[in-house]
Amino acid sequence: MKSDIIHIDNKGVGFREALEHTAKAARFRALNERESLRLRLLTEEMLGMLKEITGEAEAEFWVESNGKRFELHLLAQPIVTGRMRDELLSVSSTGKNAAAAGVMGKLRDIFERAFDTTEFKDPSGCYMQGLLLTSASEGTDPMTYSVNASMVAWSMQKYKATVAAEKETDAEARQEWDELEKSIVANLADEVGISIRGREVEMVVYKDFGEK
Repeated sequence: MKSDIIHIDNKGVGFREALEHTAKAARFRALNERESLRLRLLTEEMLGMLKEITGEAEAEFWVESNGKRFELHLLAQPIVTGRMRDELLSVSSTGKNAAAAGVMGKLRDIFERAFDTTEFKDPSGCYMQGLLLTSASEGTDPMTYSVNASMVAWSMQKYKATVAAEKETDAEARQEWDELEKSIVANLADEVGISIRGREVEMVVYKDFGEK
């Protein structure tokens, strides 16, 4: 089942409708109160991330479900330009996005990087730690992402695995691991993927409430 597509922006337009459609999908799939709350929290985290984006941004939100397996989609065609981002970052003494703290802050920063495709010529940090470089073959599980000439893909699970491997020897990775342990999305979601195709950037949060 796919819900209606809700037009939202980072001023809060459409947020109430997005939450209502999430609740409707939870009821349709007979989720219990705890499961419904977790799905709502994941939706709220996505909407909160969009709200913190610099400048203006519009997006489409919808929910897909199959049994108790859910996908929360956020598809944006950013209005913010690379020049706007450069001007905003120039006020910082480091020239970096000081607000990119915490897991959702890092996910928001990836979204903002996607607004200016030149930023991906020299990617680093969280972005590189979660980048997927292998192409998915036909029939691959939908939680697996691919990278080709027209698409860039990032995986939270890949990011978590990379940070886990580095945290014993790298202080920055230890801090990132602490952020992951405290993050609602990192703890509740099965996977978070970000795909960048041309001028579109999409985040998908996956959650399966079926028996493990």
